[in-house]
Amino acid sequence: MSAPSHLTGDQLTLNRYFMELHNLKQRGEVEYKEDIVGPPDARSWTCYFTIVSLHPKFKQEAITQTFWVSAEQKQAARDGAARLILLNIGYNGPVH
Repeated sequence: MSAPSHLTGDQLTLNRYFMELHNLKQRGEVEYKEDIVGPPDARSWTCYFTIVSLHPKFKQEAITQTFWVSAEQKQAARDGAARLILLNIGYNGPVH
């Protein structure tokens, strides 16, 4: 699956998606590999997440898929990619 090359909309709404994905990982409900590309002074960062395993309550077709987003800020790229995962696995919980 390909992600948009940049994020649109209010960046502030994205600031908790990675934390929610991290919490799912801590509970053993999702396992993923993460790779962030960009030098320290990068004008653009790309974050890739590949789903390794999922709890059966989530959409299993997402396993082995890679989701990515590029953004001007490292955290925005990370949150955007995490948001794509949550949407694609069928996560319906609150994003705190």
